[in-house]
Parts: sequence; structure tokens; C-alpha cells
Amino acid sequence: MTDPAPRRLLVAASGSGGHIYPGLAVARAFADLDETGQAPADATGGAEDAAAIRFVGDPRRMETRLVPAHGFPLDLVPIPPLRGRSPRQLARAGLQLPGAVLAMLRLLREFRPAALFGTGGAVSGVAAFAARLAGVPTLLLEPNADPGLATRWSAPFATEIAVGFEEGARHFPRHRRRGRVFHSGIPVRADFLGMAAPEERNGDPLPVLITGGSQGASRLNRTVVEALPQLAPEARRFSFTHQTGPADAETVEAAYRRAGLAAAVVPYLDDMPRAFRAAGLVVARGGAITCAELAAAGRPAVIVPTPVAGAHQEGNARTMEDAGAAATLPDGAPGADFADLLLALAADRERRRRMSEAARRLSRPASGVGSTDGDGPTANDRSAAEDRSAGDEGSAGDEGAAVRLARRLLALMEERE
Repeated sequence: MTDPAPRRLLVAASGSGGHIYPGLAVARAFADLDETGQAPADATGGAEDAAAIRFVGDPRRMETRLVPAHGFPLDLVPIPPLRGRSPRQLARAGLQLPGAVLAMLRLLREFRPAALFGTGGAVSGVAAFAARLAGVPTLLLEPNADPGLATRWSAPFATEIAVGFEEGARHFPRHRRRGRVFHSGIPVRADFLGMAAPEERNGDPLPVLITGGSQGASRLNRTVVEALPQLAPEARRFSFTHQTGPADAETVEAAYRRAGLAAAVVPYLDDMPRAFRAAGLVVARGGAITCAELAAAGRPAVIVPTPVAGAHQEGNARTMEDAGAAATLPDGAPGADFADLLLALAADRERRRRMSEAARRLSRPASGVGSTDGDGPTANDRSAAEDRSAGDEGSAGDEGAAVRLARRLLALMEERE
């Protein structure tokens, strides 16, 4: 590949919002950095800066809508799916992979990025492999406590790995030994930052937000519906906002009505930060972005992880629970178990306050997790020094994570020079 253009960044973010939104947050933060790696308070990431950043994704995934809507150019490389495939389908995918790698190499040759940022998933894995062949430094973000298959496969090709949860670093021993793992946190929307706890007076109902994500979660909805008769005698202690997804809205709303419980039941919430702001307790799934939003907002939570995707959500939920930021229930738990937990949390304001504080601590990485063998500063040492030079901004939840990652990308570019 010819010499890279200065400060050109390729972002490989594809598939779900959990991959795409962190890529968008870091791309915007990178566009806002000046030559010294600082983010001016009035930075807006102008069109010229954004033009030096490109995304690569798959033509069949949601990035085709999200990335252009945020003002970034998007290149498309079809990547054959590998997870959950039959032997025959896997054989066909294996034959298609070399073509995907060649297409990625052509993109690298034409765009000449100075660094690649990958957020996990198949597109990120293929991009990391191609970048290694082309000599482009790569920073991979693993937002889950337990890495996904694509990250595990592509990690050997990465120059550096950032982890959303500190415990995730243990999965990358080779990079740890080289001081090339650091705890960045997970970028989330700035609207989740700096939320004050809702005012809570004696006798006020506890505002509970229940969400299974944009499409809802039928098993979570069923657990809640089963719990409502047990909660009905304590109706005055709660007010509910329940995002059900489009399929279950009418059934769930009728169940609340029969139980005599105050509830706003909606298929979809357009303004999730606003819903978080009003909530004294959040019941949610265990996706990495959801956990990061809970941490940034400082909201105590009941997490009911979905048992899919390599048990990532169980690992995220375990990390939140071990930190004291959340209570967990297994997917499909009996309604009685959910009701007992909700009543216990409603009765214990001090426990909810401690959970809120623990959540906020999780959103502020305080130390690195890399190591060296005496050969100089680690990526964490450098990142910590950069954060200190940035003042309070460097330790803020979303803004800190996005800017930390953007600075590390800039540092990788400078190392290559």
C-alpha cells in the first residue's frame, strides 16, 4: 500500500447498533480532535474532518441507513456470515472469504487510512486481517466482558485492543504482555451523561423503566406480566414505563390495567435518554451498550440477559452485578422472582443509591490493565496521561470513552510515522 494520508481513519462497524453506535461516537470524537489530540469545547467536527473518515460495512446490514444519516461516507464489502451456519453453508462462506479480503485490501489501497478502528463483528474481523496484510495499525474495541467470536479471531491481527469492561482484558494475554490492552469504557450518546437521580420523597412511587430494546423482548414481557398480580397489592409504590416492542403492547397494557398498576405502555421509546432521566430503576437486557448507558446515567438496574450471542450478555450482567451496580435475573425467570426482587429494591432506597454510585464508577475507567516487561510506558500509561491532560473531560462516561479511543487512534498514527 502507498503511504497513508495523514489522519485518515477507516472505521469497521457493522451489524447491530452495539457495533455501529460506538463507531459513530469515536468517529465524531476523532473528527473533533485538533493536531495535539485535544477536543476543543466548541468542536463540531466539520465536513473536511469527517471526509477524512470512512466507514466500511456490509450491504445487508443497518449501517447502510445509520452511517450516512450521521454524515460519514460508507463503503460496502459483502461478508459471508459464519455464526450458526450448517457445514455446507460454512464451506460456501469459506470460499467467499478470500474475495471479501481482496475487496477490503482494495479499499485500503484506495483510501490509504493511517489507522483502522474496528468495533467487533465479521466486517471488523475481515478488515483487521486485511489491515495487518497492508501494514495499517488497528485498534479493536471489545465492548463485552466476554469477547465475541470475531474479536477472538481477529485479535492477533490488531495492534492494540480496547476493552469496555476491565475484566475483558484477561482474554487477550498476548496484548497484555506487550502493554497493548487498555480499559477505555464504552462510548454512548452524550445525552446519558451527567444525569441527576430523580427526586425521591417518602411516599412517592418508584418510577420503573422496563425495556427489552427497540424490538422488545417477549420473554421479559411475559415475566413482568406474571409478576403483576403479586405487585398489585403494592400498586401505590410503583409507576411503570414499559417499552414492549410492537408485538406485545396491547397484551401487556391490558395486564397492567387488570392489576390496577399505573403504567405507560409503549411499543417504542423515541427518546431513551429522557426515559432514563425519569427512572429510579431500570429493568433491561444485558447488551454492552445498554450496560454502558446504565453506567453513564448512574441508574440502578435489574438486568435480565438474553442467552444468545456466545453468552456475551450473561458476562456483561455478571460484571455489573459483581460491581454492585445491578441485580440480575435469568431469562425466563418466574414472575414471582421478579416481583420479589422489585419489591425488595423499592423498599431499600440506600441499596439503590449504592447501585447508582457503583454504576457511575464503572463508566469512569481509573486505571489501565496493560503491562510491560520494563520496556516503557504501556498504552494505559499513555492513555491515563492523556486523560489527565484533558482535565475532567477525560474521565466522563461517553465523552471520555470516545475521546480516549480517538486519542489512541491518533497516537497509533503518530507511532507509525
